[in-house]
Amino acid sequence: MSMAAKPHGHGCPYVNSKINEFFWEWLLQPESAQFIRQVIQNAEDPNSEVVATPAQSPHHLHLRASPSSGRPSPPGSPHRTSAGFGRDGQRDELSGSDAAGQPTSPGQPSPPLSPAPQPALGKEPDPLSPPPASPPERLVSPRPGLGGVGASLQASKGKSIPRFWWPKREKITDLAQEHKDAIHDIFVQQKITDGIRTWDQCEQIVTEVFKLSKYFAAPIFHKMKVFYDIIDRATISQREAMMQSTPVPITEQMVVGWATGRIQPEDPTLSFFTVVKKEHNDWIEREDFDLFLYAILMTHPGLDFLLETQEFQERYSDTVVSRILYIYDRKGSGRVYLQNLRRYSPSIVETWKQLEECDDMKMIKDYFSYEHFYVIYCTFWELDSDHDFLLDKDDLLKYDGHALSRRTVDRIFSEVTFKFTSAVQGKMGYEDFIHFLLNDQDQITDRSIEFWFNIFDLDGDGCIRDIELKYFYEEQVQRMECLNYETISFCDILCQLHDMIMPRVPGEFRLNDFKRKRKHAGLFFCVFTSLNKFLAFEHRDPFAAKQEQLENPAFTNWHRWCADQYLRLAMEEGEDIDEDPPDNDS
Repeated sequence: MSMAAKPHGHGCPYVNSKINEFFWEWLLQPESAQFIRQVIQNAEDPNSEVVATPAQSPHHLHLRASPSSGRPSPPGSPHRTSAGFGRDGQRDELSGSDAAGQPTSPGQPSPPLSPAPQPALGKEPDPLSPPPASPPERLVSPRPGLGGVGASLQASKGKSIPRFWWPKREKITDLAQEHKDAIHDIFVQQKITDGIRTWDQCEQIVTEVFKLSKYFAAPIFHKMKVFYDIIDRATISQREAMMQSTPVPITEQMVVGWATGRIQPEDPTLSFFTVVKKEHNDWIEREDFDLFLYAILMTHPGLDFLLETQEFQERYSDTVVSRILYIYDRKGSGRVYLQNLRRYSPSIVETWKQLEECDDMKMIKDYFSYEHFYVIYCTFWELDSDHDFLLDKDDLLKYDGHALSRRTVDRIFSEVTFKFTSAVQGKMGYEDFIHFLLNDQDQITDRSIEFWFNIFDLDGDGCIRDIELKYFYEEQVQRMECLNYETISFCDILCQLHDMIMPRVPGEFRLNDFKRKRKHAGLFFCVFTSLNKFLAFEHRDPFAAKQEQLENPAFTNWHRWCADQYLRLAMEEGEDIDEDPPDNDS
């Protein structure tokens, strides 16, 4: 059943809260209060006629012209009839026959607009604040069986509720005059008379006016050159041409012309999306990030040591993009949509801005961390015995000291959880391994919980039962017996895990149960899949674990694992250097 078809009061809480919000917004408008007075007056005197007062605000809806269902549409939502707003947000004048419910062609829904401000006496109107209007009034509803409604409405001296919700823009409006003036001031400040010739001259405009990261300056400068046909459009994907100066200077008017329709300074996420994606697409693809990551590799001081190693530059870019897609591409389509950029965290827009503040890439903990890249790449390299950049089942079995069971690896390679991108049957590529590694080491995220839930749901009915858990636990018992570890009966394990997760239906573990108890979801899955993690939990020191969480409360399991692995790899590399000292010719 669709959300719209659900009975009122039984929908999701978010929809009900938005309906209440729209209702209170309508209720606080002076026209609405006057209309309610007339309704109550009619209830007290049935002989009087209720006439809807013409709305003073362009955002007020005539209830008399609402659809036959009797429920007024919220501001900005598409209407079934010609009542209310038209396509351009203006009120349609209705005749008596038109208001009877003749449908119009559907238009693009516009976001809810704030009520038109009405200035108070002696004060200048504030366009960003809600209207002073009339004070809130106490509504008295008639009760069945009672004659009249009692006392009339009494106006109070309270202030209207300030607006607390602003709609997200889905389409970019024209660049405001204040931003055009800011661009002009930057040209004057930098004493640019003929126009911008190098990408670094564009940096101040990008950061102060466009509200984007300074590492967007070179790609935006490159896209301006392509937009005005200063360079061949075929070079849009050529990274080397991005850093070159332009033979034709880009004037102030050209900057404004390019920014119009692409930049919304009040909404950096929308600007980020529009700038990164291709002109003809409504989504961001993997290759769209190429120019922007190349600018980081070429200009960020924390990555200077990679300038001479092109192979590591490519692997670093692949790692960053794969991590971005892991967060924002939940369907595995290879596309990032605007609503996903707004919904999921950590925000790639804000993380890109953080690069300006950190010269050491190890200080960045999301997406761009060189420490995380080094751990991911070295872990993959250790497993890839033939170094063809593809892993088979035997390679993955060596992961984490042969921790995974063979039945778990078989389920992963069945691609039931996600489809491999390697294009080689039975082989896992580097990007696929990143996807697996993030799921394995940070098992409290929704993406990881869904991954492991699908591994265990053998019959695909959306529920994990004891027979499916026993299938995985049998191999774990055999492995513990071979290592002379004391085994635990399946019934005891199942009882403990049942008390830990507390499924709503006893004996049936569903996805929502794990998300509700996400703190324990990782342990549940590790008992049946990873012998090392299972034994580590059995012999854990709870006081040490608690102390570690207190010392680094912002660290996730992924951050802690990467820090431990980076330290291990650094120590091993140091030992290798000590064992093979350089030859001294003396």
